[in-house]
Amino acid sequence: MDKYVQTRNRFVVFLDIMGFKDRVARNSAETLYDELTEFNKDITNIINEVQQIKMGELPKDNSSGNGVIKSETENNGIMLAQFSDSIVLFSQNDSKEDLLVICDVAAKIIKTAIHRNHPIPLKGALAEGIITCDMSKQLFFGQALIDAYLLEENVQYYGIVVHHTAEQSILDSKSDLFHNVKVPLKSGNIEHYEVVWYKDYVDEARKGLERIRLSVSDSPRKYIDNTKMIINTFIANQK
Repeated sequence: MDKYVQTRNRFVVFLDIMGFKDRVARNSAETLYDELTEFNKDITNIINEVQQIKMGELPKDNSSGNGVIKSETENNGIMLAQFSDSIVLFSQNDSKEDLLVICDVAAKIIKTAIHRNHPIPLKGALAEGIITCDMSKQLFFGQALIDAYLLEENVQYYGIVVHHTAEQSILDSKSDLFHNVKVPLKSGNIEHYEVVWYKDYVDEARKGLERIRLSVSDSPRKYIDNTKMIINTFIANQK
């Protein structure tokens, strides 16, 4: 069996492109296709870059062409599925290295998305559990995927919130990539860990938020305000 077609415990990050319906309504299919194709290339490049840094130099041709980024060592694989307004990342296993790689990739995706001339704001969630991934058939299922999706739906700022299924792994990692804070959810501000995608990127993140602000009105602006609040809380806690 292909090692990438397995049911096993792994991490999943579910990302949602905010304002996608408005993009579809306001842009031609050709324009939207070009934008998403370019963004997909950015994501693939990020996956390769992070894996090279974390795991060492990889062969030049690591892409299978279907969104699976493969390396020479078993634990390095990050699997990517992108459809409509959803971006989903799967780790190969559930090791500390897998956790840090998938979260580093997710953080860089948000950075890249918000830094674009026409920013693509994202929100998401990280979960852990048994997931089946068959990339050749584009078949993915498992409770962790559902957990990440449902939590992501409740997130009300541009960031990645950690589901309780991944919290022990977060604690065990002792990584400064995670921050415990009251995150804005539909049910209120509730304490969770989040992936600190804006770490060492605060000024650029704020500029990106201002560019997004110029393109939205009314309720979407609460996501900008909430993201600023999260960033300011993180900075205050570092003092």
